[in-house]
Amino acid sequence: MTLVSFVTYVTFTAFALLGGVPAWAQTAPTHPSASPSTAPHKPSPRAKAPHAASGSSASSAPADADERLALPRLIAIATSDNDDDIPRFALYAARDIEQLGLQFPAQTANAAPDSEVVITMRLRDSATARMRDFSRQHMNEPMTLIVDGVEMLTATIRSELGGKFQLQLPKEKARLLFQRVLAKAGPAT
Repeated sequence: MTLVSFVTYVTFTAFALLGGVPAWAQTAPTHPSASPSTAPHKPSPRAKAPHAASGSSASSAPADADERLALPRLIAIATSDNDDDIPRFALYAARDIEQLGLQFPAQTANAAPDSEVVITMRLRDSATARMRDFSRQHMNEPMTLIVDGVEMLTATIRSELGGKFQLQLPKEKARLLFQRVLAKAGPAT
């Protein structure tokens, strides 16, 4: 019995045993001569994004990448023991933070593996207005970001911050930030 006839026999036997349920519709022969488009477990190709409107040559994927690169980033800096004169900006997880995202930066030869991560933070409207005003007032100065009473990082403000920005901080601080935000998110469902 050839492989193709064996597969056909098994298919029809399964069809008969299942009481007429079309089991054969989900099976395909795995014979070497079968075409790749009928091979089982072959992932279907992703649908291509629709073309951009006329006058624009950018697609949605590069726009997302550009947005990530263009976001202002606060990079954690070391502070002296006497940091009482550094302005502080307080956020409350349940009230001010709308979304957090995690990104592992590309590793370089001189960087310790997994030492720092990048957090993308999106704030709600009221916190966005406060952050924008605060960053304008303290441009090119260090600031300490506090979430629910815990200092997350101290960084120098290099550009106006709004509702979406990034934090580059040690992995332990990122873990603490996510724990604080998740604790305020309510019970797991």
